Amino acid sequence: MYTLAELEAMPTLTVGQADDLKIETETRRVWLSRLGVADGMPYANQVTEEYRDPGQHWGQSRVRTYRARGV
Repeated sequence: MYTLAELEAMPTLTVGQADDLKIETETRRVWLSRLGVADGMPYANQVTEEYRDPGQHWGQSRVRTYRARGV
């Protein structure tokens, strides 16, 4: 689990519709949401981690979400 300070210090690799991609490897992606409670999210600074098996598409990935620590 990442802290908000760690994620904000990382370069943004890709800007998505509502999230910034901070880490991308062949089997893992880590996104930091730009949305907050006012946008309908349950909390601000949501982190989404996607995991996939080699050879699978990202649409087949497993997802874990949590609030960035240190908020």
